[in-house]
Amino acid sequence: MDRRDAILKYVTKQQLGIEIGPWFNPIAAKRDGYRCLPLDVFDAETLRKRAADDPNISEAAAAMIEDVDLIGSSTHIGELVRARSEAGIFDYIVSSHNFEHLPNPIRFLQGCAEALKPDGVLSMAIPDRRGCFDYFRPVTRLSEWIQASIEDRCKPSHAQAFDSRELFAWLNDGGRKLSGSLRNCSPEKVSVDLGLDVVFRDWMERSRANDQSYYDAHCSVFTPSSFELLIRDSAYLGLVPFEIIEIVDAGFEFYAHLRVNRSPGVLRPGDYEALRNDLLRRIADEAAETSIRYQKMRLALETPAPESAVTVPAIDSELIARLRQLEDTVRDLRSSTSWRITEPLRRLVMLFRGSGHR
Repeated sequence: MDRRDAILKYVTKQQLGIEIGPWFNPIAAKRDGYRCLPLDVFDAETLRKRAADDPNISEAAAAMIEDVDLIGSSTHIGELVRARSEAGIFDYIVSSHNFEHLPNPIRFLQGCAEALKPDGVLSMAIPDRRGCFDYFRPVTRLSEWIQASIEDRCKPSHAQAFDSRELFAWLNDGGRKLSGSLRNCSPEKVSVDLGLDVVFRDWMERSRANDQSYYDAHCSVFTPSSFELLIRDSAYLGLVPFEIIEIVDAGFEFYAHLRVNRSPGVLRPGDYEALRNDLLRRIADEAAETSIRYQKMRLALETPAPESAVTVPAIDSELIARLRQLEDTVRDLRSSTSWRITEPLRRLVMLFRGSGHR
């Protein structure tokens, strides 16, 4: 399944939908037969002019820009559809690399729920922190979403713009500096430039001048499990009426499919404490992937030692062999059954890791 098919997995051409910010690369293009209304802050004429002025956008790409049906901020999608008397009529909403830019995710999700039919689907492609320039940024906390909602924030904060710039990560690959494709590379090759003086000065100057300009930034930072926890926690608190259909890890990004569901039994399940703790452990596992120490340990486990080499006591060798066996078992279980089933095995793995060199 290619990327577009993965994002449109729960969409048909017969359904009515909205695409957030398709720019010059629509996913559900009208020219391809989709009944999909583009939403953008600019009208099509402005978008085409901006594309013509951008040397990185070819004429062929600019020609893919479609007429914009909903003009305004996606944060206010609820108001936009309400103004057209179209609330509750849409089957789906799709978005690619837009959600992380939203200054008020809770308001956006509430607006999507207002636009969608009961059981309507929101499908998004979202960058994974481990695979892009957010590499060193911590994942977003629920408190940040709640604070943005309380403030009814409509633009990225100066702090978010600062974080995006001072922690902008590069992959140093043979003299080239790449801001993407960081997933599964050696953490030692990823770094940030020392630009603290510049970004700090900009923040102070904007604050002193009470600058209200819109400075784009990644307002939220995710891994698949951290995103899932944010959605589930927001639903549990009654902030958004979405359940998780599935979240698919695709390397540098992931695909999230959510469904409108207002059932308290679904949004506040009886076993939520166990599910939440499991997600927190998965988030910790995902964070470890960008650790140099973790990568070296994985390499050591995956590299067979020469038969003649005696580098550790026999008991350590037995523990390492058992650890490999357990991790193989966990990997199989994760791909075939509920992740929660593997919790006892994961705890046993951690026990072996902790006792291996005592």
